[in-house]
Amino acid sequence: MSTIKETLYKELYLKNALEVEGIKFDYKIFQEILRKNSHLAVYHACMDNSLDDTTSFLIPASVRLENGIGVAIVKNSNSKYSFEKLEDGIWVVKEGKRLSKISMADTPNYYNLKTTDGAEMRKIAQSGSLTYKEGVVMVTYSDECALIDKGHDCLFCNINATKARFSELEGHQWKYPKQIGETVKAAFSEGYDHFNITGGFIPERRELEYYLDVAESIQNKTGREDFNGTAVIGAPTDLSVLEQYKEAGYRTVAIHPEVWGKDFFNAICPGKAETGGGYENYLEAIDYAIEVFGKGRVRSQFVAGLQPKEYVIDGLETLSAKGVVALALPWIPNIGSAFEGHRTPTEEWHWSVQKANYEILKKNGITSELLYDVLPNPRTVHDFYRIEEGFYPVYPRKYL
Repeated sequence: MSTIKETLYKELYLKNALEVEGIKFDYKIFQEILRKNSHLAVYHACMDNSLDDTTSFLIPASVRLENGIGVAIVKNSNSKYSFEKLEDGIWVVKEGKRLSKISMADTPNYYNLKTTDGAEMRKIAQSGSLTYKEGVVMVTYSDECALIDKGHDCLFCNINATKARFSELEGHQWKYPKQIGETVKAAFSEGYDHFNITGGFIPERRELEYYLDVAESIQNKTGREDFNGTAVIGAPTDLSVLEQYKEAGYRTVAIHPEVWGKDFFNAICPGKAETGGGYENYLEAIDYAIEVFGKGRVRSQFVAGLQPKEYVIDGLETLSAKGVVALALPWIPNIGSAFEGHRTPTEEWHWSVQKANYEILKKNGITSELLYDVLPNPRTVHDFYRIEEGFYPVYPRKYL
């Protein structure tokens, strides 16, 4: 078992490295694969994570490494890692050394379907990960954020730049509650069992009314009062509205401060500071959400790499001790963000944060079931749980 764990941890480190450093490759090596199944291509429903411009060609959304660990593709022509097509397949290579042969994922059946008004379901809701079968469908209801109206985008975010670059190319659209309900029904009918909805801020902060309509549509279409949904929201200035999300049927909620510490928050998230009632209101909203939804049913994320490590660790420790599923996701200096061209910390730095994140969650009683309930979309920290609990390789047991 120790040998298996060592092998998997080595592969998990590679995943971390590839998602931090990105990977260079000639897009043509995937042309035939994507010609046969274009649904494997990344669809930019929210943010573009690649550091190279990919508006003129298709690339896969993700791949599997040889022992089953999934990796989101971040294309970066300056990376020391590369995809190379060799005689027996496509490999991850570094300095001439083969590190892992890759394989492609399956795509869900509902990607081939349309809603009753003709919308492609794959553009309404994306499978949370094409490299695992975790059972989550992800909806980004809007591919733009109203914080841009005052020039107050979060400095690390490129949602509006992504819309400007990909919206016309990929046929982006506003997602209507009826379309979402029909798509979730189709996904659930083939085994999906979790729903996550997010998006940029919309004018006049009308998220609540929209999310309630979406919940009602899903319940009507699926016949499930509990549809295992996660609502990703900005901190409301009226905290009592959190009760309405719970009453509407959302099982869990996500409120993301992005960084830890008021000064960092004000500098990096100026729109959230103004629209979301300020840093203190974000923390109060997280506390109130725990009261409403319960411990282990609230998610908060930090963008790791925007501030010194000790701040990230302190944030993870503080929130996790309260029962929050607190996560650190690696910062990628996206195209079109205010931080484009900056450098994220090293792969070793990010690995140490991910390892600490796992240890903090475990120490504070966050089980794998709770983690998957509030975020089924597999991240590096999920893979720590997988390896330690012994449910690898590909297609592990489902939760809930």
